[in-house]
Amino acid sequence: MSDTATTRPPPEVILVPPPPGPGMPPKRVWGPISGCVFGGIACLVLVLFQGGNIRLWFLVMAPIYLVVAVIVAIHFRVVNKAHRAQRRTFLQKHPSAEADPRALALMQAWKEPDRPLKPHDVRAVLREWTDTDAGNRAFVVCFGEPDVPEVGRLHFEPEIVTPTGGIWRQLIWLPIAGTLIGLCLLYYLRVLPAWLPVTRGFLWGFAYFFAAGAIALAVWIWKGTIRPTYLRMAPGMIQVLVYSISKAKPAICSYAMEGGTLAVFTRIRKRRLLTLSRGPNEDVLWFSRMREPQRQIERAWRALLSTAPTPPLSDEDLVG
Repeated sequence: MSDTATTRPPPEVILVPPPPGPGMPPKRVWGPISGCVFGGIACLVLVLFQGGNIRLWFLVMAPIYLVVAVIVAIHFRVVNKAHRAQRRTFLQKHPSAEADPRALALMQAWKEPDRPLKPHDVRAVLREWTDTDAGNRAFVVCFGEPDVPEVGRLHFEPEIVTPTGGIWRQLIWLPIAGTLIGLCLLYYLRVLPAWLPVTRGFLWGFAYFFAAGAIALAVWIWKGTIRPTYLRMAPGMIQVLVYSISKAKPAICSYAMEGGTLAVFTRIRKRRLLTLSRGPNEDVLWFSRMREPQRQIERAWRALLSTAPTPPLSDEDLVG
């Protein structure tokens, strides 16, 4: 592992404003809305031709479908409003951001503002103006992130960060959705009375939240127990340390802020993530999964922008 022994030039920072238009593509919204509206109308029609418990079932499901359609429409409106506010704030702080042809091209490539752009797509766009793998400067591309601090030649001791310390917040849906799905199972096992129409199928919709919680739990177990993952941040360096059961020392992936390294900082409304790319290696840091995310964002900026020499980073202190 080679550490930078002398002062580095600061990375090239490119500020990309949020693109104009909706914050969420309409094609991902109007489908669910029209489907729910059609389902609600179909249930109302079927009420006229059915009787008994089946009629009650359709009578309950009709307003539920329509309420879901209204909720999706309101969510779409809120997302668009937040996106417009984010774009307005960005351009107030950086009114000339769209004058940079690189930023303009990247903004046009960022077609879906609620989804981050991949590093290889960023490199492909920038290749027309510059080679991100040439020279001795790293590149930091900021999508929708206007608050880039002034760091300069800042010295600080290497810091170890756990990237999954706050993932427990995403597990809240796991017991809730599990309980609701359990009610469905009890219904099918005839433990619950048959006249409860809502439990028959509607609650299976919460399987989405159950799956989201289950994925977060799997990430927590994998990166916290089976293959513990840590970040080491130092001036001009971010390292991803991955331990395994069979080895005492971790596998280290180093992202030195020098030629060939690309850091993509993305802000999607309140979500903020950092994607690091160097050669064949790529890692995504989700700050929402970390404990004290704002503090970790500040640490990441210091590591990315500091031009102070990188101190020796010993592997001997990392024995698990």
